[in-house]
Amino acid sequence: MSDSERYTIDEGRIVSEIIDGEAIIVNLANGYYYSLDPPAAEIWGWLQSGWSIGEIVSVIQDRYDCSGADPETAVRTLIGSLITDELVASRADPGDFPEIERGVEASEKTPFRAPSFRRFEDMQGFLLVDPIHEVDDRGWPHIKPGESTAGRG
Repeated sequence: MSDSERYTIDEGRIVSEIIDGEAIIVNLANGYYYSLDPPAAEIWGWLQSGWSIGEIVSVIQDRYDCSGADPETAVRTLIGSLITDELVASRADPGDFPEIERGVEASEKTPFRAPSFRRFEDMQGFLLVDPIHEVDDRGWPHIKPGESTAGRG
């Protein structure tokens, strides 16, 4: 993983939402879901925006008190885990991305906490069987060509 490497999220397989600072991610391909704590959720949001490892580490160093912490290792470890679980992949085309908002004044910095996430497998059977995740641009539900709507209520 280089500092300039960017990542992509396959939105056809990966669904996520950040709620109250925590991210919930569902991998529709394998049925696992994930809970990311606030530091990991913040990094997830930056990955969604196309930020590189170097940009993420730089912003963390600007925004947080990193004394006694190693944010670069923490970010690389998290991204490595996200790659292993097939939640993100290295991006072939770097593309154009918006300007990064820089940090806050030094007196306002809070201590950096290493990001963490948990994987849950208990809903795998339900998530893999549920046809609602097999949707196309028409949405769900939709009638297959030649299928009757008789008897549906």
